[in-house]
Amino acid sequence: MRAFMFAVTLALGAVTACQAAEIKVISANGMRDVIADTKAPFESATGHRLTVTVVETGEIRRRVLGGENFDVIIVPRTAADDLEQRGKIVPGTTVALIRVDFGLAVASDGPRPEVSTPEDLKRTLLAAKTVLITDPKTGGVSGVHFMEVLDKLGITEQMKDKLVPSTGGQFHARRVVSGEADIAVQAEHEIRCTRGATFLPYPAVFQQTVTFLGSVGTASKEMEAAKAYLAFLTGPTALTSIKAHCLTPG
Repeated sequence: MRAFMFAVTLALGAVTACQAAEIKVISANGMRDVIADTKAPFESATGHRLTVTVVETGEIRRRVLGGENFDVIIVPRTAADDLEQRGKIVPGTTVALIRVDFGLAVASDGPRPEVSTPEDLKRTLLAAKTVLITDPKTGGVSGVHFMEVLDKLGITEQMKDKLVPSTGGQFHARRVVSGEADIAVQAEHEIRCTRGATFLPYPAVFQQTVTFLGSVGTASKEMEAAKAYLAFLTGPTALTSIKAHCLTPG
């Protein structure tokens, strides 16, 4: 740990000696809160300025492959691997930031449905009137994964009229708590950090853990500053934010 902290301190020290840079960051939603919490501390410590875009993974892929330039790209591992293979990420710059699990949100003051087996989950979903999901067309991981689960359960067609796809998935659990829907499909940390919501994990056969990775984009004109930012996101300030938002370090 001391060696790691020394490496981070050394990297930041080297950056502060350089001219301040604008670092363009594009990130998937999983790191949204951590980025917001650490932006000011990083800028204060280094003199660099962050320009941040947070969108769904599919939109990141579209924009990066479409030629937009970003210094730092934060996406799930599968997307990062694909972008590196396509020459959009600098090999050897990738760091693991957080791990995210997915499941269902229900109101804590209501009945706790049984979802521990595929058959239990199937009955619970078919009994629901409204299920909020992140629109899978945006490439949001939770929505894409949920549609795969429905397909495996053989109830995609039966669920079609119950699903309410939307963007801004971080608010789904709140809408369940307020009574707008019976169930929400969402990242575990977003559910656990929502007062009045209870997290229900998928059956083991459907569980999926996603690791979010940060990398330097090959189009970056500020590679050293970008590396310093990634170092900061693995340091103590970011770790405090990660834990505060019910996330698991990568």
